[in-house]
Amino acid sequence: MTTVPTTNDHRQRLLAGLADTLAHKAYRDITLADLAASARVSRRTFYEHFANKDACLLALCEDTSRDMMQVILHASAPEQAWPALVRDITRAYLTAIQAKPALMKALYIELASLGETGLAVRRRVAEQFAGFLQQQVERQRLSGVALQELGQPLALAIVTGINELILYALSDGRGDRLLELAPTAEALIFSVAGR
Repeated sequence: MTTVPTTNDHRQRLLAGLADTLAHKAYRDITLADLAASARVSRRTFYEHFANKDACLLALCEDTSRDMMQVILHASAPEQAWPALVRDITRAYLTAIQAKPALMKALYIELASLGETGLAVRRRVAEQFAGFLQQQVERQRLSGVALQELGQPLALAIVTGINELILYALSDGRGDRLLELAPTAEALIFSVAGR
């Protein structure tokens, strides 16, 4: 008995198709035919899920950021000491990005090409990760660790600063060595929130 793909299967296949295509082709050169072929769906199916290629890219970015958040949630344990927590979360995040450098480079760069819409998604993602960092600091403070309170502007500065370092490394062809950024990222967090 053959199973019929669900609507969600088609959407996921389209997102995976875009991710695969971005690994070897510039976003501006990708056509809807490329996406449909990579996902093994029709153009009509593409339009059932996305208004255009940009909408598909935005959805891929949102899904990827959700996946990254799951990675760092999995790496964090409330009972961990602060230095170990920072180390584990930082290294898990960098390892996840390092596992797919071509895709991550494309997302970092191409999202910016979408103007205000891309900026809004990038901001939402940064705020989500900054909020997570604030929660970790506050949890540690409540358990008696002497850390500075971390407001949203400082948390955003840390998150966006680390992401810029990642973008520089990806742009310089060092996507396979992102873990080298871990000491710098950890030092940034410690210098702002405390050790």
